[in-house]
Amino acid sequence: MPIPIETINWLAVLGAFIANIAVGAVWYSPLLMGNRWLHSTGRTHDDIQDDSQSAIALVMIPAAANAIALAILTAGLGITSTYGGIALAMLIWLCFVVPTNFIEVIFDRKTVETALINNGNFLISFVIMGAIIGTWG
Repeated sequence: MPIPIETINWLAVLGAFIANIAVGAVWYSPLLMGNRWLHSTGRTHDDIQDDSQSAIALVMIPAAANAIALAILTAGLGITSTYGGIALAMLIWLCFVVPTNFIEVIFDRKTVETALINNGNFLISFVIMGAIIGTWG
């Protein structure tokens, strides 16, 4: 079933994108999970300092893809409420994001702690994106 592009509220997509970036910035800051995440990955502040500019730019690509895909699915499923958007976002998180993170634990030897920290960020990000797109999408 084709989804007409004009049914997508691009301001809602932009809001969801910005929210996703903001949640990640706060989540991985030293105020919340930043130090634990560094420890769980075996990195130091100096290690990530060198890559910080390119990482910030690159993280915008999946953040945009997440917001756009969520908007397309929300429109395609006819979701027009905050709770519907949140439910869809949580389903996507539970069925796609969580398993992918734990595959990385199994095969890429990431720690369970790293996966839990990352999944916490993704859960909050997806719930907020789902609320924004469900409400205004």
